[in-house]
Amino acid sequence: MRGFFLKSPVTAIMKKILFPVLFVLVVNAQANNVDTVVDVNDVKTAVSPDNRVVLLELYTSEGCSSCPPADRFLSELKAAGISDKQLIPLAFHVTYWDYIGWKDQFANKQYDERQRELAHKKNESTVYTPQFVMSGDNYRSYVTFSEDVNKLAKQKSTVDLVLTAHLLPAQKSTDKLQLNLTTDISASKIKDVGFYLVIIENNLASDVNDGENEGEQLHHDYVVRQFLGPFFQSKPKNQRSREQIVVLQPEWKRDDLSIVAFAENPHTGEVLQAVRINY
Repeated sequence: MRGFFLKSPVTAIMKKILFPVLFVLVVNAQANNVDTVVDVNDVKTAVSPDNRVVLLELYTSEGCSSCPPADRFLSELKAAGISDKQLIPLAFHVTYWDYIGWKDQFANKQYDERQRELAHKKNESTVYTPQFVMSGDNYRSYVTFSEDVNKLAKQKSTVDLVLTAHLLPAQKSTDKLQLNLTTDISASKIKDVGFYLVIIENNLASDVNDGENEGEQLHHDYVVRQFLGPFFQSKPKNQRSREQIVVLQPEWKRDDLSIVAFAENPHTGEVLQAVRINY
């Protein structure tokens, strides 16, 4: 199913809501100015805040002519200086538009599966691009974007996350990142919680020479490069620590990488908490 975006209307909507988003982010940054990311001896640590951090997922494709406005919206959020204590975006590039003639180099069938699983949990019969999912729910209310983010971000978190990242010494010219995720679900009413680790990259571009976007240079941010999980934790074990080694691929630009961890209700797809480290 083709997305509900048309180029001109979507661009206009995104421009209208960008300034409210900027205002909201500035207000919230002033209200909570404690830095949750600490860098000690090359080990970076991020601690999730007391409030619930909103996870914004975009399902997109370079083969979809309706997707570039949504991609630009995410990039504008980056330029706005989003606080990780309020909102963390992710861009999942899907493969099911590759048949048109352009193969999206950032797409992965694993991301198709996540989109379909979320749709199944919400009893939705179709998937489409571009699709926004806000903390697990299909999202279309763009004119109230800032209010909706604020409403979720004001909620108290029921899951605590501590994420650490440490670059291991290179072996055979291969960089490896050691991740450790410590989780606490003692305040959650959910008996089992799923956790994910995500590597994302900013400042990506493609010169498209086929398909619906032929002749365009497309720019992307928050692109999912690796998606690990779910790792499950069940009560009565309220606390857990998991270590994961990630091999950094040669084509990934080190200065543009981030690591995201998030907690999800595996039954409904609701995202309970998220945290991010800029690599």
